[in-house]
Amino acid sequence: MIRPFILALLVLGILSPIGGAQDIPADSVIEPAELKVWQRPVATFRAPIATLSPTIRRDTALRRIRELPESALYDEIRTLPTQLESLKGVSFFSGDRLLFTLIEADLDPAEGETLEEVKKAVVRNLDEVRTARLAQRSWAINLKGAGISVVATLLLAALLFGLQKLSRLTRRRFIRSTAKLSQLKQRDLDLRPAFLQLSRRLTAVFFTLVALGACCVWITVILSQFPYTAPWSHVIGEQVGKLAGDLLGGLLASIPNLLIVVLIFMLTRGTARITEQILRSFETDTDDKQLFGKDTAKATRRIASVLIWIFGLVIAYPYIPGSDSDAFKGVGVLLGLMVSLGSTGLVNQLVSGFVVLYSGAVRTGEYARVGDVEGVITDIGLLSTKVLTPKNEFVTVPNAVLISKDTLNYSRLTDAFRTELSTTVTIGYDTPWRQVHELLLLAADRTPGIREKPEPKVIQTELSDFYAAYELRFVPADVTTKGAVLSKLHQSIQDAFAEAGVQIMSPNFVAQPEALVLPPKDEQD
Repeated sequence: MIRPFILALLVLGILSPIGGAQDIPADSVIEPAELKVWQRPVATFRAPIATLSPTIRRDTALRRIRELPESALYDEIRTLPTQLESLKGVSFFSGDRLLFTLIEADLDPAEGETLEEVKKAVVRNLDEVRTARLAQRSWAINLKGAGISVVATLLLAALLFGLQKLSRLTRRRFIRSTAKLSQLKQRDLDLRPAFLQLSRRLTAVFFTLVALGACCVWITVILSQFPYTAPWSHVIGEQVGKLAGDLLGGLLASIPNLLIVVLIFMLTRGTARITEQILRSFETDTDDKQLFGKDTAKATRRIASVLIWIFGLVIAYPYIPGSDSDAFKGVGVLLGLMVSLGSTGLVNQLVSGFVVLYSGAVRTGEYARVGDVEGVITDIGLLSTKVLTPKNEFVTVPNAVLISKDTLNYSRLTDAFRTELSTTVTIGYDTPWRQVHELLLLAADRTPGIREKPEPKVIQTELSDFYAAYELRFVPADVTTKGAVLSKLHQSIQDAFAEAGVQIMSPNFVAQPEALVLPPKDEQD
């Protein structure tokens, strides 16, 4: 039995700081200090005593526990009620050696703790530390832990080796299976390499997660074999279990929303396919009086598909797991900002594409002239129009440029009203105009690729001071060969005029030459 005055001296001994104590300001925030010994929580100091903060009290108790002799490991933990003035608490001893004192102000008010409950918990914690330190000194326990650690390491190595072999086997199976999926190859689009790459990545992620889980179990098993590191194994196990529980709980909680997303995806996909089939029927119809032309139907099909998928995404967005997170919202804001800053020119091109498509100024397969570009229209998109020139040049004309230029369409009119081509020669007034007409029509008759009906015709477009201008108008059989037909026609005109002895003086001349300006005889043959 310890006498009261000795107890008072012991409490006063607790109040002696390790170093020079400083007064604690009245308005300062006092942080709790947890006492841990051998990685194990023992007690928590929450209130200051005199000039001693909870941190100083914790450091003093830790120093006293560390200074205990080895023989103190065999002493039982004893407690003694403490009352000094207004301080009421309990002191903890190892044998007759004071360790620390807890007062009522150290209790956690949020937990509703009592001094008796805290006393029993602290005694249990100190006994656990004392038992762990005794066990750590046991050769049998250490040898057993080392043996189990070696076996666990060998099992982990075998498991990792097996996972590596299984991963390679699975990748080879995916390669063979993907090569047989002909559905992933449509025309020039082959999705099999992308599908194979995705499968390999998912397989690698799966086996990596399994390997990490095995490593966590291995570390937990090894740490639990030794008393000093056993608390770490519990912490790792709890953290991994909490993480797995959170992931599993989140996955299970997301199943209803995922089912709704899948349902919306299926409805959106079905609607897009039905719309695509309806609009595809217009693409195969050659009737120009139908509701949608071939090009318009193709563009409308693409636009409708995009709009349907956007509408489905907007509906499914609230049900996507994580859509309400700050990270998801931040990515959405970033994408919206990027689209807003970079869509000015894109919107202009899209609007221009709508004008080109739905105005019907040009269509695929027609021969037209757009600004300085002339050729066959091969494709009309929302952003640009593709033109194949007679020189086999593949030219891409932005739709914004197309609608700002004059467009000359040679293929739009029917057989009765075909676009006429023309060429002009200037002949002096000394040649009868009737003869010029006959020679031009003769040249047209000799030129292949010119339609007989409607018949070619000659129009005198100008009576200049020095010559008369004659324009030969004709309809080509195929407007796409416009350049070749004009080249042959010019050759025929030169031959016909040379045969008739009529000189072509273009554009004009100052004085009549002494001899006719004609090509040599051998050039006329």
